[in-house]
Amino acid sequence: MKTKYPARTIAGVSSILFAAGAVFVLGFFGGAPAAHAADCSITPADIAQIAAIQNDQTLGYSDETKAELALRKQLVGQTIGCAQKEVKMLQASLASTTAPDSAKQLQSQLAGDLNQASGFYNGELQQLNVVGVAGTKDIAQNVLAWRASTFLPLGENVNNFILWAQNQHLFNTAQSRMTQTEHAVSFLENATPDPTLQAALNDAQSSFNDAQSENAQAQTALTENLSPDQTLAFIKQSLASLSDTYQGFSNVSTLISKALPQGYCG
Repeated sequence: MKTKYPARTIAGVSSILFAAGAVFVLGFFGGAPAAHAADCSITPADIAQIAAIQNDQTLGYSDETKAELALRKQLVGQTIGCAQKEVKMLQASLASTTAPDSAKQLQSQLAGDLNQASGFYNGELQQLNVVGVAGTKDIAQNVLAWRASTFLPLGENVNNFILWAQNQHLFNTAQSRMTQTEHAVSFLENATPDPTLQAALNDAQSSFNDAQSENAQAQTALTENLSPDQTLAFIKQSLASLSDTYQGFSNVSTLISKALPQGYCG
């Protein structure tokens, strides 16, 4: 009967592999397809394969070690390979995003950070080729810790940047609508002053000012690499204020319609 070594139990190295796989599943953020995220996991079935090798009494110690090492390298390699695909997906999305000139430098910086992430994963894969069983554990721990501390915040920042950049046309459209609304109100005010109409326009302008300020704060948060949650909060609030702006436009439009003579087609 073979002697089993405590350092190679399921509760030891295998649990590290499983934890590393789990974080790749739970760590996926907006934009990552669920099916793709599932492919990144190290499953209980994978861990069961390791247990089967460890408990196979027909294998000698040397053969068991070789079989377990091969399987561990395969599982860790698959996990890292899936993470590399995630990096490529983010790179493609970022490259296809049209950003305003003021954000081009930030876009380039994020692209460089993603390149560094890809380099990190490539380096870990290269090390995987030359390590033993304990080394696969170290690599899994290293990737897990680096991913949690570095890559996940980076990925969230990239997604926030893409979302922010895509929203800029909404602000441009709102600015055009504001200008048109101001002209319409000015035309009517010159003919018949109406404090109610002017107050409604002021409310819309106030909401739009808030939206623009929060939109600028989101860009600053991205530039200064604040927490992704802070950035996303600014983005959400800017869109909420923009929604209030359009409600203001609607209120102004209703008042204009009432002020115009019946049958007026403008």
